[in-house]
Amino acid sequence: MNNNFNFIDSQYSTPQGAYYDNTGRMGGGGGGMGGPTDSFDNELPLLEELGINFDHIRSKTLSVLNPLKKIDSHIMDDTDLGGPILFGLLLGFSLLMSGKVQFGYIYGLGLIGCVSMYVVLNLMSEKGIDIYRVISVLGYCLLPMIFLSFTSLIININGLVGYILIGFAIVWSTYSASKMFVKVLSMIDQRILVAYPVGLLYTGFALITAF
Repeated sequence: MNNNFNFIDSQYSTPQGAYYDNTGRMGGGGGGMGGPTDSFDNELPLLEELGINFDHIRSKTLSVLNPLKKIDSHIMDDTDLGGPILFGLLLGFSLLMSGKVQFGYIYGLGLIGCVSMYVVLNLMSEKGIDIYRVISVLGYCLLPMIFLSFTSLIININGLVGYILIGFAIVWSTYSASKMFVKVLSMIDQRILVAYPVGLLYTGFALITAF
C-alpha cells in the first residue's frame, strides 16, 4: 500500500526547482532550464496569429484617408487581409441599410477585379506582386466607397450633387490604390496605365453603391 502512495506522490508532486506563480501556473528552474520560464509568455496574441494587426490596419487606413501624404514603400510588406474583409462587410452593411442586398455583387466584383489587377500588374512590372497584396491594396482603398454609401443614406446621390460625390469617390479610391501599387512596384512612370484598370474597378463599386 505504501508503495502505491509513493508512486502516486512521485507522479503528481512538483518537480525539483519548480514553483507556482500567483496565476496558478507552474514555472521551472534549474535542471538545465536556464531559470524560470513560462511558455505562455512566448506565444503571439490570437489576433496576430490570425493575421489581424490593428496597428497595420490603422496605418494603412490613414494612408488612404490622406492620399497626399508620402507613403512608405514597405507599407504592403505584410499580407494583411483583415482590413479589406472588414471594409467589404462595412460596404455591404451600409448598402443593406438602404435596402440593397449587394454582398454577392461586392465580393464577386472584388474577386474579378483582384484577379485581373494581379495579372495586369505582374505583366507590367519586373518585381511582381502576389495576389494577397493586391487584395490588401484594393480592399483598403474601398474606404471612399464606404463614405459614399453612408452619405447616400442621408442625401439622394442620384442628382448633380450625387454625381459629383460619386466622381470624387472614384478619383479618391483610384488615386490611393494606384499610388500604393506604383510605390511598392517602383512603377512611377506607369502610374496612368495602372490607374486606368483600377479606376474601372472602383467605377463598378460606385455603380453598385449608387444604383
